[in-house]
Amino acid sequence: MRIRKIDNSHAEVKLYGNIGTWFTDGDQFSQMLEEVEANGYTRLTIREHCFGGSVFEGNVIYNALQRSKLDITIVIDGVAASMGCYILPAIENVEICENAFGMVHRPKSFGGGDADAHRNEAKLLDSMEANFIKRVSERTGMKETDVRKKWLDGGDHWLNAKEMVQYGFAKKVIPATAKNIKDLDKDIAANISVESIYDRFAAQLQIESTNHKNDKKMNVSALIAAFALEGVTAESSEADVLKALQTKFSGLENKIKELENTAKAKTEAEINALLDAQPKGAFTDDERNKLKEIGVKAGVDALAVALKKNTKPTPVIASMIRDAKGDAAVTKDWKWYQKNDPKGLEKLAESNADEFNRLYLAEYGVNPA
Repeated sequence: MRIRKIDNSHAEVKLYGNIGTWFTDGDQFSQMLEEVEANGYTRLTIREHCFGGSVFEGNVIYNALQRSKLDITIVIDGVAASMGCYILPAIENVEICENAFGMVHRPKSFGGGDADAHRNEAKLLDSMEANFIKRVSERTGMKETDVRKKWLDGGDHWLNAKEMVQYGFAKKVIPATAKNIKDLDKDIAANISVESIYDRFAAQLQIESTNHKNDKKMNVSALIAAFALEGVTAESSEADVLKALQTKFSGLENKIKELENTAKAKTEAEINALLDAQPKGAFTDDERNKLKEIGVKAGVDALAVALKKNTKPTPVIASMIRDAKGDAAVTKDWKWYQKNDPKGLEKLAESNADEFNRLYLAEYGVNPA
């Protein structure tokens, strides 16, 4: 997660995407909070556009938010759905753009197996649901029985910005920072990302409120036209339209996976080409493997810069992998310094800024702020 400096005391990060992916899992999020504090910031704004994801990773994020000493504000830019909504009660200051949405529902699973496996899965889901109900009840001030009846009935309950404030998920509505896109042509619909599809889907919801009852009506005709859905009409049920959307999504997700695999293979090929171009004997097989890890984590460009500086017959780059004596293979990376010589890391920032920046880049994928 990239940290953007607002001023000397205030930083900003984005929580965009699904919880549980490589850049928004619990470990990365916790490290981000620690890094913000270590850099001397006291305030943090988290801009959220999250469709939910892993309950376990979301709980790590929730607990990390509660432990943090930072003055944190979450701003919902687009969507805070499912687990993305259940992390909100961890802090007090939550703001939502006027055209953004929240969504709550029961935890779901896609597990398989025999009857015992399904019973265990159901038990786990019951425990997760009890945790969600308690969390929402404390946030909204509603009784747990009312929370279950209102929102955890098996359906997806979308809340607009005013309703998010009304029920206590957010403190206030703020002006929108992005324009709504109402219509999509077929070419856009065919190439749009999964995340953007969710955005448009949420924007198509028409919300009607009578006596504080959250009755939502899906604009079926608009969805069919926007995504060129097949096998459904304006008279089709919402369930059939959702099934058609899911069919459309699955094709797009397969395309995304294919592109990700292609990009990964290309990166590996570029890394191998860089290493193959180095003088013979520049490093051992073990060192080569560690350099490949650096390339995968920090990027091909960062590896190229490190290799470019390695011009002496005795490789300078070996210092990233071996100890000063050149005997035992000791990885003196960022984690090694933090565990074994934290003061040495502080001295390194002053005595050898280039080496400090390289270690930081290799660990976090970005240059120090």
